[in-house]
Amino acid sequence: MTALKILATFLVTAALLAACGQPSSTSQKSLVDVAQAAARQNDRVSVEDLAGWLIEERQDFELIDIRPADEYEKGHIGEARNIPIAKLLTNEALAELPTDRKVVVYSTGSESGAKASTLLRVAGLDAHVVTGGYNAWHQRILNPDITAEELDGESPQVSAQRTYSCYFVGDRGAGASERPEVEFVPPVFTEEEVDEMKPLPPAGEESC
Repeated sequence: MTALKILATFLVTAALLAACGQPSSTSQKSLVDVAQAAARQNDRVSVEDLAGWLIEERQDFELIDIRPADEYEKGHIGEARNIPIAKLLTNEALAELPTDRKVVVYSTGSESGAKASTLLRVAGLDAHVVTGGYNAWHQRILNPDITAEELDGESPQVSAQRTYSCYFVGDRGAGASERPEVEFVPPVFTEEEVDEMKPLPPAGEESC
């Protein structure tokens, strides 16, 4: 984002906050502070980092989904709370957001989430945006596109992606915990059946 676009964004942000009647106070962050955080990218959270935080059950942030309610109902990240962006800066919504921990927001992509994060930072909250939003979460965490060659190499990044996918999708799907316990009986095959068995799938196609 160019300096001109950043300046325009913050001018619009200030106007919106004034229109919403948000009081000025020493607790509110200045536009300079917000601009510096954006320049250093300190206000961004990758979907991989977010997945790790959720697995660790960290309590130092609250996750907010700013998409419309109907999109939220179709699928959302973890225990995210839904506050559509149109309601995010109302006095009621702001009063419900924590001031003692991070507020992590996401939308469908990055743009709306970045705007919401900026508005919340100017309002004095420690707000962060999930880069890529729900689209990135769906593509890189729930359905990582990992080739067999990459899996065979088992790089740390690929291993992490497989771990995230197995944790959030894998055997945690509907009904997985409801399967009845059945005593395992090892199968017995004749020589003819063994000869007719299909070969094992190539490396990289194994499941969780």
